[in-house]
Amino acid sequence: MDSFLPPSGSSVIDFSVKLKDPYTASGTPEKTVWARFTKDDTASPKTWAAANVTQPANVTGTPPTEVVVKGSVPVSVSDTASEKWQLQLALNNATTAPAADDPLWGATTDFTVQPATKVANFDIDPDNVTLKSGSSVDVGIRAIVEKGGSEVFKDARVESDETSDYYSLQTGFEADGKTYYDYVSMDSSTATGRWQAKLTFTRGTKTYEFVKSFNVSKGTTSKAKSKITFKVSPTKVKKGKSVKMYGIVYRGYTSWGPWKKKILKLYFKKKGTKKWKFAGYIGANNSGKFTKTVKPKYDGYWRVGAFATSVTLGKWSSYKYVDVR
Repeated sequence: MDSFLPPSGSSVIDFSVKLKDPYTASGTPEKTVWARFTKDDTASPKTWAAANVTQPANVTGTPPTEVVVKGSVPVSVSDTASEKWQLQLALNNATTAPAADDPLWGATTDFTVQPATKVANFDIDPDNVTLKSGSSVDVGIRAIVEKGGSEVFKDARVESDETSDYYSLQTGFEADGKTYYDYVSMDSSTATGRWQAKLTFTRGTKTYEFVKSFNVSKGTTSKAKSKITFKVSPTKVKKGKSVKMYGIVYRGYTSWGPWKKKILKLYFKKKGTKKWKFAGYIGANNSGKFTKTVKPKYDGYWRVGAFATSVTLGKWSSYKYVDVR
């Protein structure tokens, strides 16, 4: 069972049980399945509550000799995580569950409910971003992740509420294993309005998203905008093998065209660190296309930057993660 509390609101803990010879000869269920649970098996007397059970459906033809019955235990953020939870099943031919002390209730199954995944001290700095003409603004994202035990940090990003614009973030922690920090550089090409930082975790079969909103506004600029498409292939590589980094750099006022012969800077950030390090230059051709082959030594993030000129704003590409095995 995926036995843990939700970070907010309510959820369920799923369970299943296999029944043998569950049907009559006519294909109707032989018994009704009942389930109950207690949150504290040390209490005297125990307090039981009904669990949810999906009863076997009628079948046609030859009935199967066994069936898997699914059910769930309701939980909420206000419950207490512990090793004291128990589940108990019963079978009868009635339309109501057996009485609390009826011997039809079978042996109990102990299960541990783990704490919820939580994100605390989720901050955006600055939380009101004013974009400056001809320059960029670094926006920091910081959070403390309180892990419950089996989370996978699936995705991190900063995204616009009103457009499809977003910036990818890294999914690593600081040395303490719980502090998260990254930043994005926004310039006058960034969409204005409400934005949000979103951290996504998977745990068992469930996905949790934690968000923090902030506002972006900007002034006017007479400079052309720029943008970069950036790709890496492959994204998983053996140490000593090469990967290809490539893309297209654009510039424009109301429509996009190639930024011809632009010299880009390639940067690398090792997984688990905060500092980007210069890794070399990449030159674009007359079509704005660029390519470079590198041999990564460490797991980490790569990006390229088209730095500003007197007539064109600079731009960072999105981050790309390379897994070195």
